[in-house]
Amino acid sequence: MVDYRFSTSLHIMLALAYRSRRNPEKLVSSSDLATSTKSNPTLIRQLLVPLNEAGLIKTYRGKSGGVALAKDARDVSLREIYEASFSSKLMLSRGMGYEGCPIGSNIHCVFDHVLGEMEGVLMKHLEGKNLLDLLESFIE
Repeated sequence: MVDYRFSTSLHIMLALAYRSRRNPEKLVSSSDLATSTKSNPTLIRQLLVPLNEAGLIKTYRGKSGGVALAKDARDVSLREIYEASFSSKLMLSRGMGYEGCPIGSNIHCVFDHVLGEMEGVLMKHLEGKNLLDLLESFIE
């Protein structure tokens, strides 16, 4: 099963950063973000909640409402976006297997170590990148 929360949240944040460079005062609607991500506004609004709770965006309700970055793109690490996208630390599921099987009943113990190492490498990499780094790769 593929989980699109991080990639879509990152897309949202990049779209907001791009718009803020062009017109810092203009809010972006969930409909505009849905068009950019090829999804629907309801899904976008669901993804905006944790980004807002993490202090990465500001949301404004009402007819003239919308969304804007809460801070400069250079001050938003990809790790912050990743962590806001998932309630657990790592998006990879450790899974549970059949208790009657020696592999299935112990798979989570084996994966804990491997996934812990992967998580450390991933978080360090994401911490070293910010939203502006990515945005500039699109603009160049």
